[in-house]
Amino acid sequence: MSKRVLVTGCSGYLGRLLVARLLENPLVACVIGMDATDPGLPAHPKLRTVNADVRDEYFLRNVLEEESVDAVFHMAFLNADDVDDVRARETNVHGTIVVLEAADKSPRVQRLVIAGSTAAYGARRGNVRLLTETHRLRAAGLAYAVHKRHIEEELAKAMPQVRSSLQVAVLRLCTVVGPGERPGGPVHRFCRLPFTVSALGRQGALQFLSESDALEAFCRVLEAAQLRGAFNVVPDDSVPFSQICHELAKLRIPVPLSWLWLGLWLGRRLFKTTIPEGIASYLAYPVVASNQKFKEAMGFIPAHGSLEALLTCARGLTTPQAMQ
Repeated sequence: MSKRVLVTGCSGYLGRLLVARLLENPLVACVIGMDATDPGLPAHPKLRTVNADVRDEYFLRNVLEEESVDAVFHMAFLNADDVDDVRARETNVHGTIVVLEAADKSPRVQRLVIAGSTAAYGARRGNVRLLTETHRLRAAGLAYAVHKRHIEEELAKAMPQVRSSLQVAVLRLCTVVGPGERPGGPVHRFCRLPFTVSALGRQGALQFLSESDALEAFCRVLEAAQLRGAFNVVPDDSVPFSQICHELAKLRIPVPLSWLWLGLWLGRRLFKTTIPEGIASYLAYPVVASNQKFKEAMGFIPAHGSLEALLTCARGLTTPQAMQ
């Protein structure tokens, strides 16, 4: 049966890629791209775009009903400089609940898929080797991660009142990277740094999901008969921060964790740098998630490992001289 799909945040990095992928899917009859700004997406016979804020439930419900939407992919998310950034929190946390309520009140909508993040687990000293969906979300300090945690906490409170026929799934993605990353993305910014610093005596480990694997995961969810709850969508492996620096030929200067945090804090406030101090914990403590639950539910096996995905992205963003 053909699907009519709404994608919020369709002008964002991952939202734009998802729209393009869905338009190629023979099971999708129509894609409605929704964003607060003009998405500027290329014209396509199966594509409609609307400009709207996800916090406007009345408008959102009208779109869902007038377009006879079957499934919603909620990708809208504002990056925040601070955990208490009111505008970002309103869009990210309250906006997600508005999307849930609108989908719940639109009987034709059968599936809501929300882009979550493994960063919501938090980078902490006591993290286990592999974090599963049963582990608590404990993110603190990094606005992006804290907002992703708050989204899931608010969803948990709201879900008991949601109609049983609405399937709600949260895909906890690790950092998605690939050739589609725009200038200013995390890998692009890292590659432009003349050197980097790490936490002395600590060994953080990171996971990177290739764009193609992320998009495949979303398409699998669209086609699934039943899918509810939270799922880690990550590759099978992780890569230590020290290895990332080595592979990208970055001079790495180890400093005490407290110095690293303070340096990033001062850099943002005195020199207007864009790297949040909360990232220090993620360079010091591993946040590595298990993908076993999603594998078993979807039969999904990532085609690319963390390092492969990272290097593919880096090679597409940097000049040969920068990689030497």
